[in-house]
Amino acid sequence: MLNIISIGRWFATVLAVLLLTVYFGSAFDARRMPPLAPEHRIEFEQEFNAAQEDQTDWAAYLEIENRLAIELEEKIPSSSRSGSVADRYFADGLTFPGNYPSNWNRSYEMSVPSPRGVAVLLHGLTDSPYTMLATAKTLATAGYNVVAPRMPGHGFAVSGLVQARWADWTAAVRIAIRRAMQRPGADQSLLIIGYSNGGLLAVDYALRCHDINELPCPDGLVLMSPAIAIARTAVVTNLHAAISWMPYFEQFKWLNILPEIDPFKFTSFPKRVPWEIHKFSKSVHKQLADPAKVDTMPPVLTFQSLVDNTVRTEAIVTTLYDRLPPNGSELVIYDVNRNSTMLHLMKNQPIDPVENFSSLTPMNFSVTILRNRDPSTNAIDVLSLPAGQIQTDSRTTTYSWPAQIYSLSHIAIPFGPDDMLYGDGTAGTENNPGIVFGALAPRGERGVLLLSSDYFLRARYNPFMEFQSEYLTEWLTRLEISNK
Repeated sequence: MLNIISIGRWFATVLAVLLLTVYFGSAFDARRMPPLAPEHRIEFEQEFNAAQEDQTDWAAYLEIENRLAIELEEKIPSSSRSGSVADRYFADGLTFPGNYPSNWNRSYEMSVPSPRGVAVLLHGLTDSPYTMLATAKTLATAGYNVVAPRMPGHGFAVSGLVQARWADWTAAVRIAIRRAMQRPGADQSLLIIGYSNGGLLAVDYALRCHDINELPCPDGLVLMSPAIAIARTAVVTNLHAAISWMPYFEQFKWLNILPEIDPFKFTSFPKRVPWEIHKFSKSVHKQLADPAKVDTMPPVLTFQSLVDNTVRTEAIVTTLYDRLPPNGSELVIYDVNRNSTMLHLMKNQPIDPVENFSSLTPMNFSVTILRNRDPSTNAIDVLSLPAGQIQTDSRTTTYSWPAQIYSLSHIAIPFGPDDMLYGDGTAGTENNPGIVFGALAPRGERGVLLLSSDYFLRARYNPFMEFQSEYLTEWLTRLEISNK
């Protein structure tokens, strides 16, 4: 018995030593990252937090953003920058937000005559309301008044993400919905549209809305690359806090430290963010496990790439859609390009989504899949699996995979080829003072650039955005009919 106890203690000691070795090895390795710049260090005094919700209406929220802009200029003055044309904080640079026709880092609204409803659009982590611009225009064209809030911690300096908590984001959602309910059309329909973490926020609100007396429940949700579940490693991302408060290990707070070159999206990423999403998603998952709450969910439409390195695609089905009632929910999947030679270089070839979903029929929700007509062509067919049926429908389209694109990505879903920042470069340059990130494919020696090739070569636009906009518009009509 004593030998067993002694062996157990020995193994525990060895394991503890190994864990500490890995931990401190990672901490010292983090010191190899670039030094922190002011945008990684500053703390905002003016940023909104959940404790201010009761005293903050939409006008007050916009005023907070005005004060944040002043605070940012005081703490990171343009005159203090090195003069890099790719620096978003350099006023004469190519990516300075103030040089664009509008600073889409701020909350915004769109108004239409004779609206048929209102829509609240929620962007994702490290993003800005710019992410929702194309979808906002689609909704406005379809007759909806739009409210697109900036989430706390976003839009100004990436250090804001270190301060932000998920309760701040949910509070900002409620402020935006209160604003939307003041707009014409609010008495007809309320939609919530969310991308990535915004999708998780949308689902959370739909599950909790019955407990919020003064606010309505949505009539429909639209999700794009929703962060229903993220990588399981997020559970350990906050372990840095034990030592990262020390100046020597301050870089340990960050997953990466990169130059901030994008006007409307942060490039660096603090470890605090996945930890907040881990906690938030656990809360949402607990609600999704309650059939009484899920049964009150409105119809949900989701657009999702089959391959996604940020969120777990399968969890969208198993954690959300499999639990929804038969209420008209629909899931749109973008398959990989099975005609691409890159298919044979993938670490794991994705399972055919048609075969996968066909094996699950009949389902409570409809599935639409964009796929190659056959493996020898880039031409696209659309295959549909209607809810409650086992037979598939297929139709040809005029769409096809662009050359050199083997799949979509998490960040590509909300942007079209004509996007001034993330498109294919064919859009006019009158609204863009500089870089088209979606068209960048720099070549040279490896190890020279501060940013990896992954940053430049990740798909940034959705070549099927026209299909997505048309599908969304048609779904809104079906939703309107079903709600009458």
